[in-house]
Amino acid sequence: MKVTIPWIPLSYRDGGTAPLREDVSAALEAPLREWLHTAVLRHGGGVWQRVAIRCDLLLETDDGFDHSEIDYPERLAYWTPVEQLLDAIDALLDLLPVPVPTVVHARPATPTADFPKAGGLLDMAAGVSAVLAQQGAVSRTPLQQLLDDARSRYTVGADGRGLVTRIDPAVARTLQAAVKSADRPERGSASEHLHEAITQAYALTPAYSEAIKAVESAAHTTVQPNHARATLGTMLGEMPKIAPKLVFEIEGADPQNGIEMVRRMMLQLWDGQTSRHGKQRPTRKETPSEAKTAVHLAAVLVQYFGSGAIRRA
Repeated sequence: MKVTIPWIPLSYRDGGTAPLREDVSAALEAPLREWLHTAVLRHGGGVWQRVAIRCDLLLETDDGFDHSEIDYPERLAYWTPVEQLLDAIDALLDLLPVPVPTVVHARPATPTADFPKAGGLLDMAAGVSAVLAQQGAVSRTPLQQLLDDARSRYTVGADGRGLVTRIDPAVARTLQAAVKSADRPERGSASEHLHEAITQAYALTPAYSEAIKAVESAAHTTVQPNHARATLGTMLGEMPKIAPKLVFEIEGADPQNGIEMVRRMMLQLWDGQTSRHGKQRPTRKETPSEAKTAVHLAAVLVQYFGSGAIRRA
Protein backbone atom coordinates (compact mmCIF):
# COMPACT_ATOMS: atom_id res chain seq x y z
CA MET A 1 0.00 0.00 0.00
CA LYS A 2 1.64 3.23 -1.11
CA VAL A 3 0.50 6.73 -0.25
CA THR A 4 2.06 9.64 -2.13
CA ILE A 5 0.70 13.17 -2.06
CA PRO A 6 1.58 15.10 -5.22
CA TRP A 7 2.15 18.82 -5.36
CA ILE A 8 -1.03 20.87 -4.83
CA PRO A 9 -1.63 23.79 -7.24
CA LEU A 10 -1.88 27.22 -5.61
CA SER A 11 -5.51 27.62 -6.68
CA TYR A 12 -6.46 24.57 -4.59
CA ARG A 13 -4.41 25.21 -1.45
CA ASP A 14 -7.09 27.27 0.28
CA GLY A 15 -9.80 24.68 -0.21
CA GLY A 16 -11.27 22.23 -2.67
CA THR A 17 -9.81 19.07 -4.07
CA ALA A 18 -7.21 19.18 -6.80
CA PRO A 19 -8.25 16.58 -9.40
CA LEU A 20 -5.94 13.74 -10.41
CA ARG A 21 -5.56 12.85 -14.09
CA GLU A 22 -6.53 9.45 -15.45
CA ASP A 23 -4.96 10.14 -18.84
CA VAL A 24 -1.51 11.24 -19.96
CA SER A 25 -1.56 15.00 -20.32
CA ALA A 26 0.00 16.75 -23.30
CA ALA A 27 2.70 18.18 -21.03
CA LEU A 28 3.49 14.74 -19.55
CA GLU A 29 3.58 12.75 -22.79
CA ALA A 30 6.99 13.80 -24.13
CA PRO A 31 9.01 13.34 -20.90
CA LEU A 32 7.19 10.07 -20.22
CA ARG A 33 8.22 8.73 -23.63
CA GLU A 34 11.78 9.90 -22.99
CA TRP A 35 11.87 8.00 -19.67
CA LEU A 36 10.53 4.87 -21.36
CA HIS A 37 13.17 5.09 -24.08
CA THR A 38 16.01 5.59 -21.61
CA ALA A 39 14.84 2.77 -19.33
CA VAL A 40 14.55 0.28 -22.22
CA LEU A 41 18.03 1.17 -23.49
CA ARG A 42 19.50 0.87 -20.00
CA HIS A 43 18.00 -2.57 -19.44
CA GLY A 44 18.81 -3.93 -22.91
CA GLY A 45 18.39 -7.61 -23.61
CA GLY A 46 15.48 -7.19 -25.98
CA VAL A 47 13.11 -6.08 -23.21
CA TRP A 48 11.36 -3.88 -25.78
CA GLN A 49 10.03 -7.03 -27.46
CA ARG A 50 8.52 -8.41 -24.25
CA VAL A 51 6.83 -5.08 -23.54
CA ALA A 52 5.50 -4.92 -27.10
CA ILE A 53 4.09 -8.46 -26.87
CA ARG A 54 2.53 -7.84 -23.47
CA CYS A 55 0.82 -4.68 -24.72
CA ASP A 56 0.06 -6.03 -28.23
CA LEU A 57 2.08 -3.29 -29.90
CA LEU A 58 3.16 -3.64 -33.53
CA LEU A 59 6.55 -2.00 -34.06
CA GLU A 60 7.15 -3.08 -37.66
CA THR A 61 5.54 -2.11 -40.98
CA ASP A 62 5.52 -3.73 -44.43
CA ASP A 63 7.30 -0.82 -46.05
CA GLY A 64 10.37 -2.70 -47.27
CA PHE A 65 12.50 -1.11 -44.56
CA ASP A 66 15.57 -3.08 -43.47
CA HIS A 67 14.56 -4.42 -40.08
CA SER A 68 18.17 -4.65 -38.99
CA GLU A 69 18.28 -0.87 -39.08
CA ILE A 70 15.19 -0.38 -36.93
CA ASP A 71 15.69 1.22 -33.53
CA TYR A 72 13.09 -0.82 -31.64
CA PRO A 73 13.53 0.87 -28.23
CA GLU A 74 12.89 4.19 -29.95
CA ARG A 75 9.84 2.82 -31.74
CA LEU A 76 8.45 1.40 -28.49
CA ALA A 77 8.85 4.76 -26.80
CA TYR A 78 7.56 6.94 -29.62
CA TRP A 79 5.20 4.70 -31.61
CA THR A 80 3.14 3.52 -28.64
CA PRO A 81 -0.26 5.27 -28.76
CA VAL A 82 -0.63 7.73 -25.92
CA GLU A 83 -3.61 5.81 -24.53
CA GLN A 84 -1.35 2.73 -24.11
CA LEU A 85 1.68 4.56 -22.79
CA LEU A 86 0.97 3.85 -19.12
CA ASP A 87 0.31 0.19 -19.93
CA ALA A 88 3.71 -0.04 -21.63
CA ILE A 89 5.43 1.56 -18.64
CA ASP A 90 3.58 -0.73 -16.26
CA ALA A 91 4.73 -3.76 -18.27
CA LEU A 92 8.33 -2.51 -18.31
CA LEU A 93 8.42 -1.92 -14.56
CA ASP A 94 7.54 -5.57 -14.03
CA LEU A 95 10.55 -6.58 -16.15
CA LEU A 96 13.13 -4.20 -14.69
CA PRO A 97 15.32 -5.57 -11.89
CA VAL A 98 14.03 -4.66 -8.45
CA PRO A 99 16.74 -2.97 -6.37
CA VAL A 100 17.93 -5.16 -3.48
CA PRO A 101 19.26 -3.32 -0.41
CA THR A 102 22.99 -3.84 0.00
CA VAL A 103 24.05 -5.18 3.39
CA VAL A 104 27.17 -3.55 4.77
CA HIS A 105 28.94 -5.53 7.49
CA ALA A 106 30.76 -3.35 9.96
CA ARG A 107 33.89 -4.43 11.79
CA PRO A 108 33.81 -4.24 15.58
CA ALA A 109 35.48 -1.12 16.92
CA THR A 110 36.87 -0.08 20.26
CA PRO A 111 34.50 2.45 21.85
CA THR A 112 35.83 5.99 21.94
CA ALA A 113 34.46 9.33 23.03
CA ASP A 114 33.57 10.17 19.44
CA PHE A 115 32.23 6.69 18.64
CA PRO A 116 31.07 5.21 21.96
CA LYS A 117 29.20 2.09 20.86
CA ALA A 118 29.41 -0.58 18.19
CA GLY A 119 25.71 0.11 17.66
CA GLY A 120 26.73 3.33 15.99
CA LEU A 121 28.55 1.31 13.35
CA LEU A 122 25.41 -0.67 12.67
CA ASP A 123 23.40 2.51 12.31
CA MET A 124 26.01 3.86 9.92
CA ALA A 125 25.93 0.62 7.92
CA ALA A 126 22.14 0.78 7.69
CA GLY A 127 22.41 4.34 6.36
CA VAL A 128 24.94 3.31 3.72
CA SER A 129 22.67 0.42 2.70
CA ALA A 130 19.74 2.79 2.31
CA VAL A 131 21.77 5.12 0.10
CA LEU A 132 22.93 2.22 -2.09
CA ALA A 133 19.36 0.97 -2.39
CA GLN A 134 18.19 4.40 -3.50
CA GLN A 135 20.96 4.60 -6.08
CA GLY A 136 19.86 1.22 -7.46
CA ALA A 137 16.31 2.53 -7.84
CA VAL A 138 17.35 5.68 -9.70
CA SER A 139 15.72 4.56 -12.97
CA ARG A 140 12.32 4.69 -11.27
CA THR A 141 12.87 7.97 -9.44
CA PRO A 142 12.47 10.29 -12.49
CA LEU A 143 9.29 8.42 -13.44
CA GLN A 144 7.85 8.92 -9.97
CA GLN A 145 8.67 12.61 -10.12
CA LEU A 146 6.99 12.99 -13.51
CA LEU A 147 3.81 11.30 -12.27
CA ASP A 148 3.78 13.44 -9.12
CA ASP A 149 4.31 16.71 -10.98
CA ALA A 150 1.62 15.85 -13.53
CA ARG A 151 -0.82 14.95 -10.73
CA SER A 152 -1.34 11.56 -12.31
CA ARG A 153 -3.77 9.18 -10.64
CA TYR A 154 -1.05 6.54 -11.00
CA THR A 155 2.16 6.17 -9.06
CA VAL A 156 5.00 3.65 -8.91
CA GLY A 157 4.08 0.81 -6.57
CA ALA A 158 5.95 0.33 -3.30
CA ASP A 159 7.72 -2.73 -4.73
CA GLY A 160 8.64 -0.91 -7.95
CA ARG A 161 7.07 -3.68 -10.05
CA GLY A 162 4.26 -1.69 -11.62
CA LEU A 163 1.93 1.29 -11.49
CA VAL A 164 -0.81 1.55 -8.90
CA THR A 165 -3.61 3.99 -8.22
CA ARG A 166 -2.86 6.62 -5.61
CA ILE A 167 -4.69 6.01 -2.35
CA ASP A 168 -6.13 8.99 -0.53
CA PRO A 169 -4.15 9.41 2.73
CA ALA A 170 -7.32 9.36 4.89
CA VAL A 171 -8.52 6.19 3.16
CA ALA A 172 -5.06 4.62 3.52
CA ARG A 173 -5.09 5.19 7.27
CA THR A 174 -8.45 3.41 7.55
CA LEU A 175 -7.23 0.46 5.50
CA GLN A 176 -4.00 0.24 7.51
CA ALA A 177 -6.02 0.16 10.75
CA ALA A 178 -8.03 -2.78 9.41
CA VAL A 179 -4.86 -4.63 8.40
CA LYS A 180 -3.40 -4.07 11.86
CA SER A 181 -6.55 -5.23 13.67
CA ALA A 182 -6.38 -8.58 11.85
CA ASP A 183 -2.68 -9.13 12.50
CA ARG A 184 -3.15 -11.73 15.25
CA PRO A 185 -2.85 -15.55 15.28
CA GLU A 186 -6.56 -16.35 15.71
CA ARG A 187 -7.38 -14.41 12.53
CA GLY A 188 -5.13 -16.58 10.36
CA SER A 189 -3.86 -14.87 7.22
CA ALA A 190 -6.55 -12.17 7.18
CA SER A 191 -3.99 -9.37 7.45
CA GLU A 192 -1.90 -10.71 4.55
CA HIS A 193 -4.96 -11.26 2.33
CA LEU A 194 -6.33 -7.78 3.03
CA HIS A 195 -2.96 -6.19 2.28
CA GLU A 196 -2.78 -8.12 -0.99
CA ALA A 197 -6.37 -7.18 -1.82
CA ILE A 198 -5.56 -3.49 -1.34
CA THR A 199 -2.47 -3.82 -3.53
CA GLN A 200 -4.40 -5.61 -6.29
CA ALA A 201 -7.45 -3.35 -6.15
CA TYR A 202 -5.33 -0.24 -6.70
CA ALA A 203 -3.24 -1.76 -9.49
CA LEU A 204 -3.94 -1.23 -13.19
CA THR A 205 -5.47 -4.73 -13.36
CA PRO A 206 -7.47 -5.13 -10.14
CA ALA A 207 -8.57 -8.40 -8.55
CA TYR A 208 -11.43 -9.23 -6.17
CA SER A 209 -10.78 -12.65 -4.65
CA GLU A 210 -8.20 -11.55 -2.05
CA ALA A 211 -10.84 -9.36 -0.39
CA ILE A 212 -13.03 -12.42 0.14
CA LYS A 213 -10.11 -14.46 1.47
CA ALA A 214 -9.33 -11.71 3.97
CA VAL A 215 -12.87 -11.82 5.38
CA GLU A 216 -12.89 -15.63 5.39
CA SER A 217 -9.69 -15.68 7.45
CA ALA A 218 -10.86 -12.98 9.85
CA ALA A 219 -14.33 -14.48 10.42
CA HIS A 220 -13.36 -18.17 10.54
CA THR A 221 -12.59 -18.45 14.25
CA THR A 222 -15.78 -16.54 15.15
CA VAL A 223 -18.32 -18.09 12.79
CA GLN A 224 -17.13 -21.62 11.96
CA PRO A 225 -14.06 -22.45 14.08
CA ASN A 226 -14.60 -26.22 13.75
CA HIS A 227 -15.05 -26.21 9.97
CA ALA A 228 -11.57 -26.63 8.48
CA ARG A 229 -12.74 -25.84 4.94
CA ALA A 230 -15.09 -22.99 5.74
CA THR A 231 -15.70 -20.37 3.05
CA LEU A 232 -17.61 -17.13 3.03
CA GLY A 233 -20.48 -19.08 1.48
CA THR A 234 -20.62 -21.68 4.27
CA MET A 235 -20.31 -18.95 6.90
CA LEU A 236 -23.29 -17.12 5.39
CA GLY A 237 -25.29 -20.33 5.77
CA GLU A 238 -24.12 -20.74 9.38
CA MET A 239 -24.71 -17.21 10.65
CA PRO A 240 -28.54 -17.37 10.91
CA LYS A 241 -28.15 -20.55 13.02
CA ILE A 242 -25.66 -19.03 15.48
CA ALA A 243 -26.99 -15.44 15.44
CA PRO A 244 -28.29 -15.66 19.05
CA LYS A 245 -24.75 -16.62 20.14
CA LEU A 246 -23.17 -13.59 18.47
CA VAL A 247 -22.79 -10.08 19.84
CA PHE A 248 -22.21 -6.85 17.93
CA GLU A 249 -20.57 -3.97 19.77
CA ILE A 250 -23.42 -1.54 18.98
CA GLU A 251 -26.68 -3.10 20.16
CA GLY A 252 -29.19 -0.56 18.87
CA ALA A 253 -32.94 -1.10 19.28
CA ASP A 254 -32.57 -4.81 18.58
CA PRO A 255 -29.29 -6.63 19.41
CA GLN A 256 -29.76 -8.80 16.32
CA ASN A 257 -29.78 -5.84 13.94
CA GLY A 258 -26.01 -5.51 14.10
CA ILE A 259 -25.50 -9.22 13.42
CA GLU A 260 -27.83 -9.04 10.42
CA MET A 261 -26.02 -5.94 9.12
CA VAL A 262 -22.69 -7.80 9.20
CA ARG A 263 -24.25 -10.84 7.50
CA ARG A 264 -25.67 -8.71 4.71
CA MET A 265 -22.30 -7.00 4.19
CA MET A 266 -20.70 -10.44 3.87
CA LEU A 267 -23.44 -11.49 1.45
CA GLN A 268 -22.92 -8.38 -0.69
CA LEU A 269 -19.21 -9.15 -0.92
CA TRP A 270 -19.83 -12.82 -1.74
CA ASP A 271 -22.53 -12.24 -4.37
CA GLY A 272 -20.63 -9.34 -5.91
CA GLN A 273 -17.78 -11.50 -7.22
CA THR A 274 -18.93 -12.07 -10.79
CA SER A 275 -15.81 -14.03 -11.80
CA ARG A 276 -15.99 -16.61 -8.98
CA HIS A 277 -17.45 -19.45 -11.05
CA GLY A 278 -17.63 -20.40 -14.71
CA LYS A 279 -21.05 -20.73 -16.29
CA GLN A 280 -22.82 -20.99 -19.63
CA ARG A 281 -22.57 -17.27 -20.29
CA PRO A 282 -19.10 -15.68 -20.45
CA THR A 283 -17.71 -14.90 -17.01
CA ARG A 284 -17.47 -11.14 -16.42
CA LYS A 285 -14.43 -9.75 -14.65
CA GLU A 286 -15.11 -7.24 -11.91
CA THR A 287 -14.53 -3.62 -12.83
CA PRO A 288 -11.81 -1.57 -11.09
CA SER A 289 -14.52 0.32 -9.22
CA GLU A 290 -16.12 -2.93 -8.03
CA ALA A 291 -12.76 -4.29 -6.88
CA LYS A 292 -11.95 -1.15 -4.90
CA THR A 293 -15.40 -1.10 -3.30
CA ALA A 294 -14.98 -4.77 -2.38
CA VAL A 295 -11.68 -4.02 -0.65
CA HIS A 296 -13.20 -1.23 1.42
CA LEU A 297 -16.15 -3.43 2.34
CA ALA A 298 -13.75 -6.25 3.26
CA ALA A 299 -11.63 -3.86 5.33
CA VAL A 300 -14.63 -2.95 7.48
CA LEU A 301 -15.56 -6.61 7.98
CA VAL A 302 -11.97 -7.59 8.79
CA GLN A 303 -11.81 -4.77 11.33
CA TYR A 304 -15.10 -5.89 12.91
CA PHE A 305 -13.96 -9.49 13.35
CA GLY A 306 -10.31 -8.66 14.06
CA SER A 307 -11.10 -6.13 16.81
CA GLY A 308 -13.84 -8.25 18.38
CA ALA A 309 -16.61 -5.80 17.47
CA ILE A 310 -18.53 -8.92 16.41
CA ARG A 311 -17.82 -11.94 18.60
CA ARG A 312 -19.23 -14.94 20.36
CA ALA A 313 -21.32 -14.08 23.42
